[in-house]
Amino acid sequence: MDQVMVSVAEGSLPQVLTDLREAGLVVDTVLEALGVVTGTADIRAIPALRAVPGVIDVERQWRVQLPPY
Repeated sequence: MDQVMVSVAEGSLPQVLTDLREAGLVVDTVLEALGVVTGTADIRAIPALRAVPGVIDVERQWRVQLPPY
C-alpha cells in the first residue's frame, strides 16, 4: 500500500470521498478547506482514483529516510 494525496475540485468533496473509497482508497485525513484527501491505496488502484469525477490529481507520497537508519 502506498501513501497518496488526492486533490479534489471545489464543492465535490462529499461525493468524491464515497467514489474514492469505492475505487480503493483507505482515507486517513480529509482537509476540506484545502480540497485534499490523504490515505493509502494499492499502486494498481491509482488509475481508478484518477478516473473519479471531481479528482484533479493523485500523487504518491514519497518517504525519505536520512541516516542513521
